[in-house]
Amino acid sequence: MFKSITGATAVTAAGVLLLAGCTSTGSTSSQPGSAISPGASHKATTVTVWTFNHLPNEVAAFKATLDRLHAKYPWLTVKFVPNKDDAAYAKAVAAGDPPDVFISSTPDNVAKFCYNGTVSDLSPYLSSAKIDTAKTFPPATLVYTRYKSKQCALPLLTDAFALYYNKKMFAAAGITKPPTTLAELTADAKKLTVKNADGSIKTYGFVPRSDYDVNRYLFVGAHSGTEFYGKDGRTTFASDPKWQQLLAWDKDLIDYYGTANVQKFVGRYQPHADDAGNPLLTGAAAMEYDGEWHVGEIATEKKDFDYGVVPMPVLDGSSGTYGAGSTLGTVAYLSAGSKHKQEAFFALQQLTTDTTFLNTLADTVYNIPTTFAALKAWDKRDDPHWKPFVDIFENTHSSYKTLTAAGIEDMDTWRAFLLDYEQGRTKDAASGLATVGKKIDSLNSESGQ
Repeated sequence: MFKSITGATAVTAAGVLLLAGCTSTGSTSSQPGSAISPGASHKATTVTVWTFNHLPNEVAAFKATLDRLHAKYPWLTVKFVPNKDDAAYAKAVAAGDPPDVFISSTPDNVAKFCYNGTVSDLSPYLSSAKIDTAKTFPPATLVYTRYKSKQCALPLLTDAFALYYNKKMFAAAGITKPPTTLAELTADAKKLTVKNADGSIKTYGFVPRSDYDVNRYLFVGAHSGTEFYGKDGRTTFASDPKWQQLLAWDKDLIDYYGTANVQKFVGRYQPHADDAGNPLLTGAAAMEYDGEWHVGEIATEKKDFDYGVVPMPVLDGSSGTYGAGSTLGTVAYLSAGSKHKQEAFFALQQLTTDTTFLNTLADTVYNIPTTFAALKAWDKRDDPHWKPFVDIFENTHSSYKTLTAAGIEDMDTWRAFLLDYEQGRTKDAASGLATVGKKIDSLNSESGQ
């Protein structure tokens, strides 16, 4: 079973507490803030790299690259430790024994780790190594690896999100082209809905509920012409009416199916979002919002399935943003407490810029490479199912929300509100948006944002 790089690790309540209290062990002042010269002689050094990756094929891809690195530079040995999440990393930092490099499945804590000194600003090392980030990495990746003026992490593969649709069902319903606006999506979803003789729902056109699969990324701004945070750093939920319009679209479709029916759908199919029981593959849904890794899953689970992939429709009135989308991915940190920063950065640099490794790992985990060079060399970039995701990733309007020192807590708070609204516990959208906006602004203020 293949998993999203951004959804592979859940941050538990205990993990959030660890992250909230995480403080750096501090940098070693005697260490130069510059990159090493690969051609010079070096003292034998061992650095430790932790990653969230844990599946055998993922681990094998990493080890093969690290073995090549050691063969080329015998003085550098990398101790590779898989299956580590943000909470484990924060605990190691708090104990004063962090890995030299940590690779996380999600960028949500980039700003937190950067603000509290857990990770190093990579800018001096990148400058010394003559790596121009703007010429090396697509702009969407820089949104989720920077905090204010600091380059707090480097990207290592990414996710993009799009609309998958069943071509056979579209033809049977007389729909000749995929939707480009949310109003069109709703109309198509209703045409595609099929009921059983007893009135129960056999096929859902589209289920938007925010806690199903990766639907949460429908609600961060890329598909509604909104910004999660304004230029003043505060949430825009109360000031931008498009948020109410987005919630109205969401609730209208949920109400069409019935809250109880949608609850059953989520309960039944959430465990199968990434396997052969996926509702798009079984015929229980005609459309779904998903990441690029699903292309690989479909090729594995149901290779003859006839489907299309297009950018996610946008809120009516936001047509200028059609083609863009939410993009976020794996991030690689250099620990501030590393005792071998130069050598650790060298290893991090190889992992995040080596074209062979990036494309091998992308093929292994069904994600998108994160350098211009790797994308140009990637044999999947023109595949009809992969190309829409590459186009979304390279779209200049694609991005993730602004990261804050509160870390993942702002998204956790937002997701809790969305679910309360969708399940009817919050009745008034305007009032609810204003309240959750204040909560998130307070979280950011308390975190030092």
